[in-house]
Amino acid sequence: MKTMHPIVKILLFIFTLLLMSYLSNPHVLVLCIALFIYALWLEQGGFLRVVKRMKWLFISIFIIYAFGTPGEYVQHIPNVVAPTIEGCVLGFVQIAKLLIALAVLSILFATSSKEQLMIGLHLLLSPLNLLGINTNKFTARLLLTLDYVEELAAKEKFKFKFDQLDKMLSTTELVHKDRVIVLQSFPLKWTDILVVMVLIISTIALFYFREFNVEGLF
Repeated sequence: MKTMHPIVKILLFIFTLLLMSYLSNPHVLVLCIALFIYALWLEQGGFLRVVKRMKWLFISIFIIYAFGTPGEYVQHIPNVVAPTIEGCVLGFVQIAKLLIALAVLSILFATSSKEQLMIGLHLLLSPLNLLGINTNKFTARLLLTLDYVEELAAKEKFKFKFDQLDKMLSTTELVHKDRVIVLQSFPLKWTDILVVMVLIISTIALFYFREFNVEGLF
């Protein structure tokens, strides 16, 4: 995957998030396990650290679905405090979907540099230039913001606060106002074009099956 063009990786990330809403629960769990293992293999320390930080979110999601979804109560537990079987299943599925998104994002960052991702994002957004949106300026600001966030995160006593978001853009423009950003793009290989074609056809097929309620594929 490291040899893929950045725009192909970004499209794969988007397609995976789209695919989750079309898969059955067992397929979601299988996809979660596969991507979880791959993300661990690529970046064990960073990925596990992110997952551990989100443990309370996972617990909250499970509790909300387990006790807030109507259905058959779990046996051998008093009905007053018992979760439902359907709620537990939905809770695990939602956690699996969130883990899929985290795993794919971790894989994306582990297999691409920051500059490569900016190249892919710039190419992906380039059609917006026809609407008068300056994608070059947007990409440059995003790259500068990411650089500034990394500089802040490297500080030992840095603690992120939401009120810093308002100051971040103006600060990056002030600190890096004379910096020249060069994003050197490179052409798509035939394998990249093939993957893009498969993704386009697969996306059309997913919408077709959903629109006409075709069942049995997933």
